[in-house]
Amino acid sequence: MDIRDIKAAAVEVTAPGQPYEMTEVPVNGVAARVFKQAPENLRALYESSLVHGEKDFFVYLDERYTFAAMWDMAARVAAALDARGCAAGDRIGIAARNYPEWLFAYMGITSAGCVAVALNAWWSAEELAYGITDSGAALVFVDGERLERLLPLQTELGIDLVTLRARLPDIPGVVSWQDFLAAPPTQMTQATPMTQVPIAADELATILYTSGSTARPKGAQLTHRGIIHAVLGWECGAAIAAHLNPELLDPDPEFAPAMILTVPMFHVAGLNVQFMSSFRSGRKLVGMYKWDPERALKIIQDERITQFNGVPTMSWELIQSPNFDSYDLRSLQGAGGGGAAMAPEHARQIDARLPAGVAGTGWGMTETNGLGTAVSGPDFLERPRSCGRPIPPVVDIKVVDEDGHEVARGESGELWIRGAMNFTGYWNEPEATAETLTEGWVRTGDIGHMDEQDFVFITDRAKDIVIRGGENVGCQEVEAAIYEHPAVSECAVFGVPDERLGETLAAVVMHKPGRPVASEEIRAHVAEHLARFKVPEHVWIRAEQLPRIASGKIFKRGLRDEAIAALSRANGTPLE
Repeated sequence: MDIRDIKAAAVEVTAPGQPYEMTEVPVNGVAARVFKQAPENLRALYESSLVHGEKDFFVYLDERYTFAAMWDMAARVAAALDARGCAAGDRIGIAARNYPEWLFAYMGITSAGCVAVALNAWWSAEELAYGITDSGAALVFVDGERLERLLPLQTELGIDLVTLRARLPDIPGVVSWQDFLAAPPTQMTQATPMTQVPIAADELATILYTSGSTARPKGAQLTHRGIIHAVLGWECGAAIAAHLNPELLDPDPEFAPAMILTVPMFHVAGLNVQFMSSFRSGRKLVGMYKWDPERALKIIQDERITQFNGVPTMSWELIQSPNFDSYDLRSLQGAGGGGAAMAPEHARQIDARLPAGVAGTGWGMTETNGLGTAVSGPDFLERPRSCGRPIPPVVDIKVVDEDGHEVARGESGELWIRGAMNFTGYWNEPEATAETLTEGWVRTGDIGHMDEQDFVFITDRAKDIVIRGGENVGCQEVEAAIYEHPAVSECAVFGVPDERLGETLAAVVMHKPGRPVASEEIRAHVAEHLARFKVPEHVWIRAEQLPRIASGKIFKRGLRDEAIAALSRANGTPLE
Protein backbone atom coordinates (compact mmCIF):
# COMPACT_ATOMS: atom_id res chain seq x y z
CA MET A 1 0.00 0.00 0.00
CA ASP A 2 1.41 3.38 -1.03
CA ILE A 3 2.08 5.75 1.86
CA ARG A 4 0.17 8.52 0.05
CA ASP A 5 -3.00 6.40 0.11
CA ILE A 6 -2.55 5.74 3.83
CA LYS A 7 -2.09 9.42 4.63
CA ALA A 8 -5.15 10.34 2.58
CA ALA A 9 -7.23 7.73 4.41
CA ALA A 10 -5.94 9.03 7.75
CA VAL A 11 -7.20 12.52 6.88
CA GLU A 12 -10.69 11.14 6.21
CA VAL A 13 -10.84 8.88 9.28
CA THR A 14 -9.79 11.74 11.60
CA ALA A 15 -11.87 14.48 9.96
CA PRO A 16 -14.26 16.67 12.04
CA GLY A 17 -17.30 14.70 13.15
CA GLN A 18 -15.60 11.32 12.75
CA PRO A 19 -15.05 9.00 15.78
CA TYR A 20 -11.30 9.55 15.57
CA GLU A 21 -11.45 13.30 15.03
CA MET A 22 -8.25 14.97 16.20
CA THR A 23 -7.43 18.30 17.75
CA GLU A 24 -4.32 19.86 19.27
CA VAL A 25 -3.68 20.53 22.96
CA PRO A 26 -0.58 21.02 25.13
CA VAL A 27 0.67 17.72 26.59
CA ASN A 28 3.62 17.76 28.97
CA GLY A 29 4.34 21.30 27.85
CA VAL A 30 4.38 20.52 24.13
CA ALA A 31 1.61 20.83 21.52
CA ALA A 32 0.29 17.37 20.59
CA ARG A 33 -2.40 15.89 18.38
CA VAL A 34 -5.07 14.15 20.48
CA PHE A 35 -8.35 12.36 19.86
CA LYS A 36 -11.14 14.83 20.52
CA GLN A 37 -13.58 12.17 21.74
CA ALA A 38 -11.11 10.18 23.84
CA PRO A 39 -12.25 9.07 27.31
CA GLU A 40 -11.08 11.54 29.94
CA ASN A 41 -9.39 8.90 32.09
CA LEU A 42 -9.04 5.14 32.56
CA ARG A 43 -12.16 4.94 34.70
CA ALA A 44 -14.15 6.30 31.75
CA LEU A 45 -12.40 3.79 29.48
CA TYR A 46 -13.48 0.94 31.78
CA GLU A 47 -17.03 2.29 31.98
CA SER A 48 -17.29 2.34 28.18
CA SER A 49 -17.10 -1.47 28.25
CA LEU A 50 -20.47 -1.73 30.02
CA VAL A 51 -22.17 -1.71 26.61
CA HIS A 52 -20.77 -5.28 26.46
CA GLY A 53 -21.83 -5.89 30.08
CA GLU A 54 -22.88 -9.55 30.03
CA LYS A 55 -20.23 -10.74 27.57
CA ASP A 56 -17.25 -12.69 28.87
CA PHE A 57 -14.30 -10.37 29.40
CA PHE A 58 -11.69 -12.33 31.33
CA VAL A 59 -11.38 -16.11 31.38
CA TYR A 60 -8.88 -17.79 33.69
CA LEU A 61 -8.84 -21.59 33.87
CA ASP A 62 -12.45 -22.44 34.83
CA GLU A 63 -13.32 -18.89 35.97
CA ARG A 64 -15.25 -16.44 33.79
CA TYR A 65 -15.85 -12.75 34.44
CA THR A 66 -18.11 -10.52 32.40
CA PHE A 67 -17.41 -6.88 31.61
CA ALA A 68 -20.02 -5.92 34.23
CA ALA A 69 -18.37 -8.15 36.83
CA MET A 70 -14.97 -6.59 36.14
CA TRP A 71 -16.44 -3.11 36.62
CA ASP A 72 -18.04 -4.17 39.91
CA MET A 73 -14.81 -5.69 41.21
CA ALA A 74 -12.94 -2.49 40.28
CA ALA A 75 -15.52 -0.44 42.21
CA ARG A 76 -15.05 -2.67 45.25
CA VAL A 77 -11.26 -2.27 45.13
CA ALA A 78 -11.59 1.52 44.81
CA ALA A 79 -13.98 1.60 47.79
CA ALA A 80 -11.63 -0.55 49.87
CA LEU A 81 -8.71 1.74 49.07
CA ASP A 82 -10.78 4.75 50.14
CA ALA A 83 -11.70 2.96 53.39
CA ARG A 84 -7.99 2.47 54.11
CA GLY A 85 -7.34 6.18 53.62
CA CYS A 86 -5.57 5.91 50.25
CA ALA A 87 -5.73 9.20 48.38
CA ALA A 88 -5.38 10.24 44.75
CA GLY A 89 -1.74 10.10 43.70
CA ASP A 90 -0.77 7.44 46.25
CA ARG A 91 1.33 4.67 44.73
CA ILE A 92 -0.06 1.15 45.13
CA GLY A 93 2.07 -1.83 44.07
CA ILE A 94 1.05 -5.05 42.33
CA ALA A 95 3.49 -7.98 42.26
CA ALA A 96 1.81 -11.16 41.07
CA ARG A 97 1.04 -13.50 38.22
CA ASN A 98 -1.74 -12.58 35.78
CA TYR A 99 -4.45 -13.72 38.18
CA PRO A 100 -7.90 -12.13 37.80
CA GLU A 101 -7.19 -10.16 40.98
CA TRP A 102 -4.26 -8.45 39.22
CA LEU A 103 -6.72 -6.98 36.72
CA PHE A 104 -9.31 -6.11 39.39
CA ALA A 105 -6.66 -4.38 41.49
CA TYR A 106 -5.28 -2.37 38.57
CA MET A 107 -8.73 -1.18 37.52
CA GLY A 108 -9.65 -0.21 41.08
CA ILE A 109 -6.37 1.57 41.80
CA THR A 110 -6.50 3.69 38.66
CA SER A 111 -10.25 4.34 39.00
CA ALA A 112 -9.60 5.78 42.46
CA GLY A 113 -7.00 8.20 41.10
CA CYS A 114 -4.16 6.28 42.72
CA VAL A 115 -1.05 5.19 40.80
CA ALA A 116 -0.63 1.50 39.98
CA VAL A 117 3.02 0.44 40.32
CA ALA A 118 3.23 -2.71 38.20
CA LEU A 119 6.24 -4.46 39.72
CA ASN A 120 8.11 -7.09 37.72
CA ALA A 121 6.98 -10.37 39.26
CA TRP A 122 10.16 -12.07 38.02
CA TRP A 123 12.32 -9.79 40.15
CA SER A 124 14.30 -11.06 43.11
CA ALA A 125 13.43 -9.89 46.64
CA GLU A 126 16.21 -7.31 46.37
CA GLU A 127 14.81 -5.92 43.13
CA LEU A 128 11.24 -5.87 44.43
CA ALA A 129 12.42 -3.98 47.50
CA TYR A 130 14.10 -1.43 45.23
CA GLY A 131 10.93 -0.88 43.18
CA ILE A 132 8.77 -0.50 46.29
CA THR A 133 11.19 1.91 47.95
CA ASP A 134 11.81 3.92 44.78
CA SER A 135 8.10 4.33 44.01
CA GLY A 136 7.10 4.98 47.61
CA ALA A 137 4.38 2.31 47.54
CA ALA A 138 3.01 1.66 51.06
CA LEU A 139 0.52 -1.02 50.00
CA VAL A 140 1.31 -3.93 47.68
CA PHE A 141 -0.90 -6.69 46.26
CA VAL A 142 1.10 -9.95 46.17
CA ASP A 143 0.59 -13.59 45.27
CA GLY A 144 2.16 -16.48 47.17
CA GLU A 145 5.54 -16.42 45.42
CA ARG A 146 6.01 -12.69 45.88
CA LEU A 147 4.73 -12.93 49.46
CA GLU A 148 7.56 -15.32 50.32
CA ARG A 149 10.11 -12.89 48.92
CA LEU A 150 8.72 -9.79 50.62
CA LEU A 151 7.69 -11.07 54.07
CA PRO A 152 11.25 -11.01 55.45
CA LEU A 153 11.53 -7.39 54.27
CA GLN A 154 8.06 -6.17 55.27
CA THR A 155 9.06 -4.40 58.47
CA GLU A 156 12.12 -2.82 56.89
CA LEU A 157 10.09 -1.60 53.92
CA GLY A 158 7.19 -0.42 56.09
CA ILE A 159 4.54 -1.81 53.77
CA ASP A 160 1.14 -3.46 54.09
CA LEU A 161 0.46 -6.52 51.93
CA VAL A 162 -2.75 -7.83 50.38
CA THR A 163 -2.41 -11.50 49.46
CA LEU A 164 -3.82 -12.95 46.24
CA ARG A 165 -4.49 -16.69 46.19
CA ALA A 166 -1.94 -17.28 48.95
CA ARG A 167 -1.96 -18.81 52.41
CA LEU A 168 -2.41 -15.92 54.86
CA PRO A 169 0.30 -15.67 57.52
CA ASP A 170 -0.73 -14.41 60.97
CA ILE A 171 1.30 -11.23 60.71
CA PRO A 172 0.19 -7.62 61.27
CA GLY A 173 -0.07 -5.64 58.08
CA VAL A 174 -0.90 -8.67 55.92
CA VAL A 175 -4.54 -9.22 54.90
CA SER A 176 -6.22 -11.53 52.44
CA TRP A 177 -7.91 -10.31 49.28
CA GLN A 178 -11.29 -11.25 50.74
CA ASP A 179 -10.70 -9.31 53.98
CA PHE A 180 -9.39 -6.34 52.03
CA LEU A 181 -12.58 -6.15 49.96
CA ALA A 182 -14.79 -6.63 53.02
CA ALA A 183 -13.52 -3.41 54.56
CA PRO A 184 -16.34 -0.84 55.03
CA PRO A 185 -18.14 0.61 53.15
CA THR A 186 -18.10 -2.38 50.78
CA GLN A 187 -21.22 -4.51 51.02
CA MET A 188 -20.89 -8.08 49.77
CA THR A 189 -24.62 -8.37 49.08
CA GLN A 190 -25.04 -5.47 46.67
CA ALA A 191 -23.20 -3.68 43.89
CA THR A 192 -20.69 -1.11 45.03
CA PRO A 193 -21.01 2.35 43.44
CA MET A 194 -17.90 3.39 41.54
CA THR A 195 -15.95 6.28 43.01
CA GLN A 196 -16.32 9.60 41.22
CA VAL A 197 -13.08 11.19 42.42
CA PRO A 198 -11.93 13.68 39.74
CA ILE A 199 -9.07 12.42 37.54
CA ALA A 200 -7.56 14.72 34.92
CA ALA A 201 -6.28 13.25 31.66
CA ASP A 202 -2.66 14.11 32.33
CA GLU A 203 -2.53 12.73 35.87
CA LEU A 204 -0.22 9.81 36.54
CA ALA A 205 -1.89 6.39 36.20
CA THR A 206 0.93 3.87 36.20
CA ILE A 207 4.62 3.39 36.86
CA LEU A 208 6.25 0.63 34.82
CA TYR A 209 9.89 -0.19 35.45
CA THR A 210 12.11 -0.56 32.41
CA SER A 211 15.73 -1.63 32.08
CA GLY A 212 18.09 0.53 30.11
CA SER A 213 21.63 1.79 30.14
CA THR A 214 21.73 2.46 33.90
CA ALA A 215 22.55 0.14 36.79
CA ARG A 216 18.98 0.22 38.12
CA PRO A 217 15.58 -0.04 36.38
CA LYS A 218 13.82 3.28 35.86
CA GLY A 219 10.14 3.92 36.56
CA ALA A 220 8.40 5.20 33.44
CA GLN A 221 5.52 7.53 34.33
CA LEU A 222 2.45 6.75 32.21
CA THR A 223 -0.58 9.04 32.34
CA HIS A 224 -4.26 8.33 31.76
CA ARG A 225 -4.09 10.26 28.48
CA GLY A 226 -0.96 8.42 27.36
CA ILE A 227 -2.42 4.95 27.89
CA ILE A 228 -5.73 5.89 26.29
CA HIS A 229 -4.02 7.39 23.26
CA ALA A 230 -2.05 4.22 22.74
CA VAL A 231 -5.32 2.26 22.75
CA LEU A 232 -7.08 4.70 20.41
CA GLY A 233 -3.97 4.85 18.25
CA TRP A 234 -4.21 1.12 17.51
CA GLU A 235 -7.97 1.52 16.94
CA CYS A 236 -7.43 4.40 14.54
CA GLY A 237 -4.78 2.44 12.66
CA ALA A 238 -7.28 -0.41 12.25
CA ALA A 239 -9.95 2.06 11.09
CA ILE A 240 -7.58 3.43 8.45
CA ALA A 241 -6.81 -0.10 7.26
CA ALA A 242 -10.54 -0.84 7.04
CA HIS A 243 -11.11 2.39 5.11
CA LEU A 244 -8.60 1.21 2.53
CA ASN A 245 -9.79 -2.41 2.64
CA PRO A 246 -13.58 -2.40 3.25
CA GLU A 247 -13.66 -6.20 3.49
CA LEU A 248 -12.04 -5.83 6.93
CA LEU A 249 -15.30 -4.30 8.16
CA ASP A 250 -17.01 -7.67 7.79
CA PRO A 251 -15.16 -10.13 10.04
CA ASP A 252 -16.31 -13.74 10.21
CA PRO A 253 -19.52 -13.58 12.33
CA GLU A 254 -18.78 -17.06 13.71
CA PHE A 255 -15.82 -15.75 15.71
CA ALA A 256 -16.16 -12.85 18.15
CA PRO A 257 -12.98 -10.91 19.04
CA ALA A 258 -10.84 -12.88 21.50
CA MET A 259 -7.18 -12.84 22.54
CA ILE A 260 -4.87 -14.74 24.90
CA LEU A 261 -3.09 -12.79 27.62
CA THR A 262 0.31 -14.26 26.84
CA VAL A 263 2.73 -11.88 28.56
CA PRO A 264 2.90 -10.49 32.10
CA MET A 265 0.76 -7.50 32.96
CA PHE A 266 3.81 -5.63 34.22
CA HIS A 267 4.86 -5.39 30.55
CA VAL A 268 3.40 -2.67 28.38
CA ALA A 269 2.40 -5.35 25.84
CA GLY A 270 0.31 -7.24 28.38
CA LEU A 271 -1.10 -4.12 30.01
CA ASN A 272 -1.92 -1.99 26.97
CA VAL A 273 -1.84 -4.12 23.82
CA GLN A 274 -3.80 -6.99 25.33
CA PHE A 275 -5.71 -5.75 28.41
CA MET A 276 -6.45 -2.04 27.86
CA SER A 277 -7.27 -2.55 24.19
CA SER A 278 -10.06 -4.99 25.05
CA PHE A 279 -12.51 -2.64 26.81
CA ARG A 280 -13.95 -0.60 23.94
CA SER A 281 -13.96 -3.48 21.46
CA GLY A 282 -15.65 -5.94 23.82
CA ARG A 283 -12.84 -8.40 23.21
CA LYS A 284 -12.58 -11.50 25.36
CA LEU A 285 -9.23 -12.03 27.06
CA VAL A 286 -8.09 -15.50 28.15
CA GLY A 287 -5.40 -15.75 30.81
CA MET A 288 -2.82 -18.48 31.30
CA TYR A 289 -1.05 -19.55 34.49
CA LYS A 290 2.20 -19.49 32.53
CA TRP A 291 3.20 -19.68 28.89
CA ASP A 292 2.87 -23.13 27.34
CA PRO A 293 2.49 -23.51 23.55
CA GLU A 294 0.40 -26.71 23.78
CA ARG A 295 -1.95 -25.12 26.29
CA ALA A 296 -2.14 -22.01 24.10
CA LEU A 297 -3.15 -24.07 21.04
CA LYS A 298 -5.95 -25.70 23.01
CA ILE A 299 -7.14 -22.30 24.22
CA ILE A 300 -7.14 -20.96 20.65
CA GLN A 301 -9.31 -23.89 19.63
CA ASP A 302 -11.68 -23.98 22.61
CA GLU A 303 -12.10 -20.22 23.16
CA ARG A 304 -12.11 -19.37 19.45
CA ILE A 305 -9.19 -16.96 19.74
CA THR A 306 -9.07 -14.50 16.83
CA GLN A 307 -5.80 -12.68 17.57
CA PHE A 308 -2.55 -13.92 19.07
CA ASN A 309 -0.01 -11.39 20.28
CA GLY A 310 3.13 -12.10 22.30
CA VAL A 311 6.86 -11.95 21.88
CA PRO A 312 7.99 -13.48 18.54
CA THR A 313 9.30 -16.56 20.33
CA MET A 314 5.75 -17.49 21.31
CA SER A 315 4.34 -17.36 17.78
CA TRP A 316 7.27 -19.45 16.59
CA GLU A 317 6.73 -22.07 19.30
CA LEU A 318 3.05 -22.33 18.34
CA ILE A 319 3.72 -23.25 14.73
CA GLN A 320 6.60 -25.54 15.71
CA SER A 321 4.34 -27.70 17.87
CA PRO A 322 4.26 -31.31 16.61
CA ASN A 323 0.51 -31.23 17.33
CA PHE A 324 -0.18 -27.99 15.47
CA ASP A 325 -2.28 -29.60 12.73
CA SER A 326 -4.47 -31.51 15.20
CA TYR A 327 -6.14 -28.33 16.49
CA ASP A 328 -9.01 -26.39 14.92
CA LEU A 329 -7.47 -22.95 14.44
CA ARG A 330 -9.92 -21.54 11.91
CA SER A 331 -10.75 -18.60 14.19
CA LEU A 332 -7.16 -17.30 14.32
CA GLN A 333 -6.93 -14.27 12.03
CA GLY A 334 -3.42 -13.16 12.93
CA ALA A 335 -0.38 -14.06 14.99
CA GLY A 336 2.51 -11.82 15.73
CA GLY A 337 4.23 -9.91 18.45
CA GLY A 338 6.64 -7.22 19.43
CA GLY A 339 9.30 -6.59 22.01
CA ALA A 340 11.98 -8.19 19.83
CA ALA A 341 12.72 -8.64 16.15
CA MET A 342 10.95 -11.48 14.36
CA ALA A 343 13.20 -13.59 12.14
CA PRO A 344 12.10 -13.50 8.46
CA GLU A 345 11.77 -17.29 8.35
CA HIS A 346 9.47 -17.16 11.37
CA ALA A 347 7.20 -14.69 9.56
CA ARG A 348 7.08 -16.82 6.41
CA GLN A 349 6.19 -20.00 8.32
CA ILE A 350 3.52 -18.27 10.40
CA ASP A 351 1.92 -16.89 7.25
CA ALA A 352 2.09 -20.28 5.53
CA ARG A 353 0.70 -22.37 8.40
CA LEU A 354 -2.12 -20.23 9.76
CA PRO A 355 -5.33 -21.24 8.00
CA ALA A 356 -6.91 -17.77 8.00
CA GLY A 357 -4.37 -15.40 9.44
CA VAL A 358 -1.25 -13.43 8.72
CA ALA A 359 2.00 -12.73 10.51
CA GLY A 360 2.65 -9.30 11.91
CA THR A 361 4.93 -7.36 14.19
CA GLY A 362 5.41 -3.92 15.63
CA TRP A 363 7.75 -1.76 17.62
CA GLY A 364 7.12 0.41 20.62
CA MET A 365 8.55 1.07 24.05
CA THR A 366 7.37 1.30 27.63
CA GLU A 367 8.08 5.02 27.25
CA THR A 368 5.59 5.22 24.33
CA ASN A 369 2.95 3.04 26.02
CA GLY A 370 3.81 0.37 23.43
CA LEU A 371 2.58 2.46 20.48
CA GLY A 372 4.99 3.00 17.61
CA THR A 373 4.98 1.05 14.35
CA ALA A 374 3.08 -1.89 12.92
CA VAL A 375 3.28 -4.13 9.85
CA SER A 376 1.51 -7.29 8.74
CA GLY A 377 0.45 -9.32 5.74
CA PRO A 378 2.09 -8.76 2.34
CA ASP A 379 3.96 -5.66 3.56
CA PHE A 380 5.65 -7.75 6.26
CA LEU A 381 6.50 -10.60 3.91
CA GLU A 382 7.98 -8.13 1.40
CA ARG A 383 9.98 -6.33 4.11
CA PRO A 384 10.55 -8.93 6.83
CA ARG A 385 13.33 -6.93 8.45
CA SER A 386 11.13 -3.87 8.94
CA CYS A 387 9.17 -3.25 12.14
CA GLY A 388 6.56 -1.34 10.17
CA ARG A 389 5.33 2.18 9.58
CA PRO A 390 4.49 4.79 12.22
CA ILE A 391 0.84 4.35 13.18
CA PRO A 392 -0.98 7.33 11.65
CA PRO A 393 -1.87 9.96 12.61
CA VAL A 394 -0.83 9.63 16.26
CA VAL A 395 2.83 8.69 15.91
CA ASP A 396 5.64 10.74 14.41
CA ILE A 397 9.05 9.13 13.92
CA LYS A 398 12.24 10.75 12.70
CA VAL A 399 15.83 9.61 12.29
CA VAL A 400 18.46 12.00 13.64
CA ASP A 401 22.24 12.28 13.70
CA GLU A 402 24.39 12.76 16.80
CA ASP A 403 23.55 16.49 16.85
CA GLY A 404 19.80 15.86 16.76
CA HIS A 405 19.37 16.88 13.12
CA GLU A 406 17.02 14.83 10.96
CA VAL A 407 18.80 12.81 8.27
CA ALA A 408 17.66 11.94 4.76
CA ARG A 409 15.58 8.85 4.05
CA GLY A 410 17.72 5.75 3.89
CA GLU A 411 20.43 7.24 6.11
CA SER A 412 21.10 5.72 9.51
CA GLY A 413 20.66 7.47 12.85
CA GLU A 414 18.84 7.32 16.17
CA LEU A 415 15.06 6.85 16.02
CA TRP A 416 12.96 9.42 17.88
CA ILE A 417 9.20 9.07 18.54
CA ARG A 418 6.63 11.79 19.27
CA GLY A 419 2.94 11.56 20.20
CA ALA A 420 0.35 12.06 22.93
CA MET A 421 1.00 8.51 24.10
CA ASN A 422 4.53 9.33 25.29
CA PHE A 423 5.49 9.04 28.93
CA THR A 424 6.13 12.16 31.02
CA GLY A 425 9.47 11.15 32.51
CA TYR A 426 11.20 8.72 34.83
CA TRP A 427 10.14 8.60 38.48
CA ASN A 428 12.81 10.25 40.67
CA GLU A 429 15.18 10.47 37.67
CA PRO A 430 15.26 14.07 36.34
CA GLU A 431 18.63 13.62 34.60
CA ALA A 432 17.55 10.44 32.80
CA THR A 433 14.30 12.18 31.85
CA ALA A 434 16.18 15.11 30.34
CA GLU A 435 18.38 12.71 28.37
CA THR A 436 15.39 10.84 26.94
CA LEU A 437 12.68 13.49 26.42
CA THR A 438 13.44 16.35 24.02
CA GLU A 439 10.58 18.76 23.19
CA GLY A 440 8.04 15.96 23.16
CA TRP A 441 10.28 13.45 21.37
CA VAL A 442 11.40 10.21 23.03
CA ARG A 443 14.98 9.38 22.13
CA THR A 444 14.66 5.62 21.76
CA GLY A 445 18.29 4.58 21.74
CA ASP A 446 17.56 2.38 18.72
CA ILE A 447 19.59 2.93 15.56
CA GLY A 448 18.02 2.52 12.13
CA HIS A 449 16.58 4.21 9.07
CA MET A 450 13.30 4.88 7.23
CA ASP A 451 12.65 4.31 3.56
CA GLU A 452 10.61 6.45 1.18
CA GLN A 453 7.44 4.53 2.08
CA ASP A 454 7.91 5.28 5.82
CA PHE A 455 8.93 1.73 6.74
CA VAL A 456 11.25 1.70 9.76
CA PHE A 457 14.27 -0.60 9.94
CA ILE A 458 16.13 -1.06 13.24
CA THR A 459 19.74 -2.08 12.71
CA ASP A 460 21.51 -1.48 16.04
CA ARG A 461 21.10 -0.25 19.58
CA ALA A 462 22.67 2.82 21.12
CA LYS A 463 21.66 1.89 24.65
CA ASP A 464 23.55 -0.87 26.40
CA ILE A 465 20.67 -3.34 26.64
CA VAL A 466 19.93 -6.90 25.58
CA ILE A 467 16.42 -7.94 24.53
CA ARG A 468 16.02 -11.51 25.71
CA GLY A 469 12.72 -13.02 24.60
CA GLY A 470 11.10 -9.58 24.67
CA GLU A 471 12.51 -8.73 28.12
CA ASN A 472 14.90 -5.78 28.28
CA VAL A 473 18.02 -6.39 30.35
CA GLY A 474 20.35 -3.52 31.19
CA CYS A 475 23.95 -4.67 30.81
CA GLN A 476 25.18 -2.19 33.41
CA GLU A 477 22.77 -3.62 35.98
CA VAL A 478 24.15 -7.13 35.45
CA GLU A 479 27.72 -5.84 35.44
CA ALA A 480 27.07 -4.05 38.74
CA ALA A 481 25.91 -7.34 40.27
CA ILE A 482 28.95 -9.23 38.95
CA TYR A 483 31.33 -6.59 40.31
CA GLU A 484 29.99 -7.27 43.81
CA HIS A 485 31.64 -10.72 43.71
CA PRO A 486 34.90 -10.49 45.71
CA ALA A 487 36.94 -12.37 43.07
CA VAL A 488 35.98 -10.13 40.12
CA SER A 489 38.40 -7.50 38.89
CA GLU A 490 36.45 -6.39 35.78
CA CYS A 491 33.71 -7.64 33.52
CA ALA A 492 31.70 -6.94 30.40
CA VAL A 493 28.11 -8.05 29.69
CA PHE A 494 26.56 -8.10 26.21
CA GLY A 495 24.07 -9.96 24.05
CA VAL A 496 24.69 -12.81 21.62
CA PRO A 497 22.22 -14.15 19.04
CA ASP A 498 19.87 -16.96 20.04
CA GLU A 499 17.48 -18.75 17.68
CA ARG A 500 14.67 -19.09 20.21
CA LEU A 501 14.96 -15.94 22.33
CA GLY A 502 16.48 -13.54 19.81
CA GLU A 503 19.32 -12.70 22.17
CA THR A 504 20.81 -14.17 25.32
CA LEU A 505 23.19 -12.68 27.86
CA ALA A 506 26.91 -13.34 27.85
CA ALA A 507 29.66 -12.12 30.15
CA VAL A 508 33.45 -12.04 30.11
CA VAL A 509 35.01 -11.77 33.58
CA MET A 510 38.58 -11.03 34.66
CA HIS A 511 39.30 -12.49 38.09
CA LYS A 512 41.60 -10.87 40.62
CA PRO A 513 45.20 -12.17 40.84
CA GLY A 514 45.27 -15.35 42.87
CA ARG A 515 41.45 -15.44 43.11
CA PRO A 516 40.26 -17.81 40.34
CA VAL A 517 36.50 -18.20 40.02
CA ALA A 518 34.28 -20.59 38.05
CA SER A 519 31.65 -19.55 35.54
CA GLU A 520 28.89 -21.26 37.52
CA GLU A 521 29.93 -19.34 40.64
CA ILE A 522 29.42 -16.07 38.76
CA ARG A 523 26.02 -17.21 37.51
CA ALA A 524 24.95 -18.28 41.00
CA HIS A 525 26.11 -14.95 42.41
CA VAL A 526 24.04 -12.97 39.89
CA ALA A 527 21.00 -15.16 40.61
CA GLU A 528 21.21 -14.18 44.29
CA HIS A 529 20.70 -10.51 43.42
CA LEU A 530 18.78 -10.34 40.14
CA ALA A 531 15.88 -12.05 38.39
CA ARG A 532 16.67 -15.31 36.61
CA PHE A 533 16.23 -13.82 33.14
CA LYS A 534 19.13 -11.46 33.91
CA VAL A 535 21.59 -14.29 34.68
CA PRO A 536 24.09 -14.69 31.78
CA GLU A 537 23.73 -17.97 29.91
CA HIS A 538 27.39 -17.83 28.85
CA VAL A 539 30.30 -16.78 31.09
CA TRP A 540 33.98 -16.79 30.12
CA ILE A 541 36.68 -16.31 32.78
CA ARG A 542 40.01 -14.64 32.05
CA ALA A 543 43.12 -13.87 34.07
CA GLU A 544 44.23 -10.99 31.85
CA GLN A 545 42.79 -7.50 31.50
CA LEU A 546 39.88 -7.15 29.06
CA PRO A 547 40.67 -5.36 25.76
CA ARG A 548 40.25 -1.58 25.57
CA ILE A 549 39.35 0.99 22.95
CA ALA A 550 41.21 4.28 22.56
CA SER A 551 39.16 6.01 25.26
CA GLY A 552 40.14 3.32 27.76
CA LYS A 553 36.70 1.73 27.84
CA ILE A 554 36.33 -2.04 27.57
CA PHE A 555 36.03 -3.11 23.91
CA LYS A 556 32.64 -4.80 24.18
CA ARG A 557 32.04 -5.17 20.47
CA GLY A 558 35.31 -7.07 20.08
CA LEU A 559 34.46 -9.32 23.04
CA ARG A 560 31.03 -9.95 21.55
CA ASP A 561 32.55 -10.92 18.18
CA GLU A 562 34.89 -13.34 19.98
CA ALA A 563 31.99 -14.84 21.93
CA ILE A 564 29.87 -15.33 18.82
CA ALA A 565 32.79 -17.02 17.05
CA ALA A 566 33.36 -19.33 20.04
CA LEU A 567 29.68 -20.26 20.27
CA SER A 568 29.52 -20.87 16.52
CA ARG A 569 32.44 -23.27 16.74
CA ALA A 570 30.85 -25.05 19.68
CA ASN A 571 27.47 -25.36 17.92
CA GLY A 572 28.88 -26.22 14.54
CA THR A 573 26.71 -23.54 12.90
CA PRO A 574 27.20 -19.76 12.56
CA LEU A 575 25.29 -17.43 14.88
CA GLU A 576 23.61 -14.63 12.96
